[in-house]
Amino acid sequence: MGLTVLALQHVQAAPADREVAPVPTFSQPAPVPSAQPTPRATPDVQVPSYDRSQERFLAVADGVLWRGIAGACGSADPLLERSADGGASWANVTPVYLGIGQLSALHAFAGSQAEVVASIGETCEVQALRTFTQGQFWESYDDVLMNSQYVDPANPHNILGLADTSTSPCADTRALNVSGSTVAISCDGLAYTLAADFSWTLLPLENVAALAVTDDEVTVAHVAEGCAGLALARFAGTGVATDLGCLADVDAAAPTAITVSDDDVLMWSGDSWIVTSP
Repeated sequence: MGLTVLALQHVQAAPADREVAPVPTFSQPAPVPSAQPTPRATPDVQVPSYDRSQERFLAVADGVLWRGIAGACGSADPLLERSADGGASWANVTPVYLGIGQLSALHAFAGSQAEVVASIGETCEVQALRTFTQGQFWESYDDVLMNSQYVDPANPHNILGLADTSTSPCADTRALNVSGSTVAISCDGLAYTLAADFSWTLLPLENVAALAVTDDEVTVAHVAEGCAGLALARFAGTGVATDLGCLADVDAAAPTAITVSDDDVLMWSGDSWIVTSP
């Protein structure tokens, strides 16, 4: 399956002695199996774990992109950026003036609007912030927080805001994605979806680096045999996986986030910004 790729470097200038990364090339990974009760065999290369403060978030609406790095209260600054030119350039819209210490969720709405769940101030109080000004100003909304779904920053085994469930199968839950009735998470290289009876179903992939949810579909970036970087697979409501190809030059060890816009999969991995059209 062919992919159309646009690879752009991160807006921060690279050191003078740093080589420019090559344009990604593509090959086809081994076929992805349909859903089974247990994951498939683990390939030789595994996605390494990384500090929770490096977790990435990515969202898109009306062609406007938003992305963030979690940070950690008191030890690592979070980052929030916005792009209106398809990822060619990024503006830093982190609400530092509010004392943001950690990012727990990111959602995009209209082109000028976005929403985050973040820990604010010296006490790291969890708040839901919205912007209607392209990220220039942010305001806290208690009612929005009450209706938000996010991983508890104080205990990542808990997911807050999901009806009839408060715990995940993961001690360190990552990549919480919610779209309609579809909920997916990842941890320790595995991915899970939430069933109608509020039990967690394990997807038949290991070495998961990132995932995204749209309607009843879950798109997964993962390490696979035959793919030097990250392979893409999509699970529909039936649980059958479709192979979307391989991003051979992506560094599987780098913190990664993906999202879906129309027919494109958008990936932020390391310093690379990639748009693929499966």
